[in-house]
Amino acid sequence: MDFARIQILDGEIDLDKWREAIVEMECLEQAPDRKGVNPFTNEEVVFRGEGTAFYSEGGEQIGSITLESGALLTTSVPHSFYIELAQWLGASVSEDDRS
Repeated sequence: MDFARIQILDGEIDLDKWREAIVEMECLEQAPDRKGVNPFTNEEVVFRGEGTAFYSEGGEQIGSITLESGALLTTSVPHSFYIELAQWLGASVSEDDRS
């Protein structure tokens, strides 16, 4: 699966629990805030990193996981890791078709 959805069947994953997972798991790194430019107004804006983590192997970022609407959406994260993360959260995994 290139894309997966991790969710709790009878509730939502909240930001505090997701932050705790990011701290606990060595291969996750909190995404920083970054500056960018609004293409319509040309104003500088800050894109918040909160709720997003990078997945790394050997010091190289190879994927990301983002908390959206109470579920975690993974991109380019190994199957074995998102299964481990789902178990840690008491959640389940499903394929997430983003085509």
